[in-house]
Amino acid sequence: MRDHRPTAANELISHSKLKEIQKHAESINQLSKIILPLLPMGTQSYVRVANLRRGHLVLEVASAAIKMKVDYERLQILNHLRSQGFAHLISIDVVINPSIYRTPSSPADKQTTPNPRIISSQTADILKCIADHASPKVRKRLENIAHLAKNKKQS
Repeated sequence: MRDHRPTAANELISHSKLKEIQKHAESINQLSKIILPLLPMGTQSYVRVANLRRGHLVLEVASAAIKMKVDYERLQILNHLRSQGFAHLISIDVVINPSIYRTPSSPADKQTTPNPRIISSQTADILKCIADHASPKVRKRLENIAHLAKNKKQS
């Protein structure tokens, strides 16, 4: 017969693939926290821990130049990680991923600040004076700018 009693959620999670994925993600986060201070100066924001599989740590870097810097420090990083409890690590693979340079832009970054520059009435008068001696095309544009300055002052 089937067992129709309710099962606890943490019991379901502990017996599923989700628990393994969670442990894997935790180990990657832990490695990331340990590795960042070990990286050469100026490369921390362009390197991330990508994966950990079968004892091979995969690091993603933004460019070939950063890859060379990380490769130079690879043995020291590996030895330090082994001493920090990651003795199962065999090697560190460094892969170039240029998309690390592109950071996701947040909506707060896209907000435009209002232009604090305001044309004074004196500047508008000077623009009209200059427009009198300019070609017709330039004259029209200068007069439009002067007119906008006067309109902003009124509103």
